[in-house]
Amino acid sequence: MVMKGYDPKTNGGQYLEDLATAYWVSDALFTALEMDLFQTIDDFGIRGASLAELAPKLGANESALKRYLALLKSLGLLGQHQNIYYNQLITKEYLLKDSPLYQGDSIRWRKNLSDDWNTLKASLSAGGRVNFLPEDISEAELNRRRANYIRAMDNVAKLKARDCTAFFRELCGAILDIGTGSGAMALAFLKAFPDTNATLLDIKQMLPQTQKIVEVTTFSDRVCYHPANILEPDWGLTQKYQLIILSNIVHAYAEAENEQVLKTAASHLSDDGIILIHDFFNEHHPVKAHLSDINMFLNTYNGKVFSGAWVIAELEKHDLVTSPLLPLTTDTALIFAARSQSSLDRLCFKQDTN
Repeated sequence: MVMKGYDPKTNGGQYLEDLATAYWVSDALFTALEMDLFQTIDDFGIRGASLAELAPKLGANESALKRYLALLKSLGLLGQHQNIYYNQLITKEYLLKDSPLYQGDSIRWRKNLSDDWNTLKASLSAGGRVNFLPEDISEAELNRRRANYIRAMDNVAKLKARDCTAFFRELCGAILDIGTGSGAMALAFLKAFPDTNATLLDIKQMLPQTQKIVEVTTFSDRVCYHPANILEPDWGLTQKYQLIILSNIVHAYAEAENEQVLKTAASHLSDDGIILIHDFFNEHHPVKAHLSDINMFLNTYNGKVFSGAWVIAELEKHDLVTSPLLPLTTDTALIFAARSQSSLDRLCFKQDTN
């Protein structure tokens, strides 16, 4: 639940109640997506739909549905005119499947994390993750999970990618997207800068899922795929890159792994190239950063959220100059690095990031 309206120092009781009932809001949103509620309303066209029309389509009791729709209306997800319900702008932009910024896959993925968060006490006692996939899980099930995960991360990346491209006045040449996932970050740069091409690097098990997403875009002929384990010192690459992207990679690992990843990434940077690091950082949006840190604690071997200061110090070990931490308007931020200040000076840092 959004807590910006409450100060724990002056609204302590209400603040704590809102913390305790935060799952009420998320469950209400999860249920709407599982029922295909917003999509069903959209199917009725621009006029919206009445309660009597929605109840049988959704398989819901009419009286109960009326109370639930009132909740969604109070959350700003639905509007109502007389007896007709309609989707609000935020719902149309982010919760309808044909929207370019659809977030439904990401939201559904968040629900899957609840089982891991229920192990928080046990994990604190154990000092690490205790909820693991079954040992006999099939490759088919793993591929299903990978597909769900990559769609979820694609939703999120599309929200952030446009903010990242806005820092660049111009760009040409080769892009390397490390741990690319869906490829959304690289695709945003390919769209913004026609004189670029991209190498999408990820583990061999993930790249087939990446390829399914990229092949239905207009940029597939400017993309190549490179399987590699980024925790190994040699990624098997033979060229230097004008832009190297590490988006939501740093928080997946601990110090030693990140030291190696950043070292290898720096070795593939062209003399006038830019490294872009996009991630959660402790200095920006601290509540979300620390929640994300615990999520890594519960879901990964040793992932954690770092301070921007730590990442900058690591980059400087490789004779790179860096930007300060640049907060986005969302819960993540950027750090840029280059071999010279003149390369960084080509970027446009006058962004509305407050």
